Amino acid sequence: MAPLRHTFALAALVVVPPLLSAGPALAGREPQLRVLLAEDDALRVVPADGPLLLRSASGELLGRVEQGMTLRADDDRIVGLPQPLAEVWLEPQGPEGSFWLQQRRYAGSLRLRARGGRLQAVNRLGVERYLASVVGSEMPARWPLEALRVQAVAARTYALRLWRPEADVDLGSTVSHQVYRGLEAETESTRAAVATTRSLVLTHRGQLIDSVFFSSSGGMTENSGEVWPRQLPYLRSVVDYDQDSPVYRWTVAFDEGQLQSAFPETGGASSIEPISQTSTGRLRQVLVRGPGGELNLSGGQLRQRLGLRSSFVRFRPPEDPDTVLERLGSWLGLRPALVAEGRGYGHGVGLSQWGTYGMALKGVSFDRILAHYYSNVAVQPYRPLALVTAAGPAWPQPPPPP
Repeated sequence: MAPLRHTFALAALVVVPPLLSAGPALAGREPQLRVLLAEDDALRVVPADGPLLLRSASGELLGRVEQGMTLRADDDRIVGLPQPLAEVWLEPQGPEGSFWLQQRRYAGSLRLRARGGRLQAVNRLGVERYLASVVGSEMPARWPLEALRVQAVAARTYALRLWRPEADVDLGSTVSHQVYRGLEAETESTRAAVATTRSLVLTHRGQLIDSVFFSSSGGMTENSGEVWPRQLPYLRSVVDYDQDSPVYRWTVAFDEGQLQSAFPETGGASSIEPISQTSTGRLRQVLVRGPGGELNLSGGQLRQRLGLRSSFVRFRPPEDPDTVLERLGSWLGLRPALVAEGRGYGHGVGLSQWGTYGMALKGVSFDRILAHYYSNVAVQPYRPLALVTAAGPAWPQPPPPP
């Protein structure tokens, strides 16, 4: 793979300047996201910066919470409140207040709802405050500011594409959507990345794109249509500059017990051979051969069964032991049965986080990095029709100067 250079082949990207400036009174009316934080039999909530206001689902003030409380679900009722209710809201008294839920601290308000013996906790907060945590949760805060800006724009686009004003929950807080770890993940650099890209999103033909991202590809990103059912025009395979990634190349050895657990249908695996692969070399279909027969699996199924970092992988038998310790290990049955040699971490489609880091180190600007990984997109302020009033757009403000 060629080394990272100062120049890059860039796809078309347009930065569209904001047409109108939102005044201070309107700037606060940004989209409010609802993020699922936890779902369990019992949850503990603790005020962090003064009392929390306790409200009913209709908004009626029920009291103030001045110390921690553990709440439990009893069918469709919350136990531990002054009166049993199916749903309540907890919110800080001041705009900068926060609360603890389990082991993490969060801004915004908290909705607790009991359903079927489970207690659901949903955090409601503005998208920009949410992003300051997501950027620090998805990417090391010490990385170059341009890399953090890239993450901010991609994460904002991803969140707003899922946002539905009428929904109870917009997205989760784990890798199933975007990692969101609350206030402890915020830093001065992540807040700066969000503030200096305020409101900017990625669009293709006027629509928010599916701005998927991943850790590292191992040298080439993937076409979306070769991994998922649909080929999107902006999710095309490109060279990845992720050579600094600790998982650019990796090796994992599997013993017989691990292979028997992963492939019980065949009693283990003596070989795993490609049947078909993508244009970059990721496995699409494989044939697993074992003592008890053969098994066809997709690349995704194989990755899940073995816990692989990616499907950009090949398998080989172990090398013959050539030291006393290796021969002893072989005699004790500790010798690997198969060795996986792979590249990258994640699905490989869209934005590479380690590639973003590599390009940012060379001084490439955030908009050009986005142009490299997302083809033929525009960067522009988000202005949904529902938030435009006679006075002008209610949100967002144009981004402040860097």
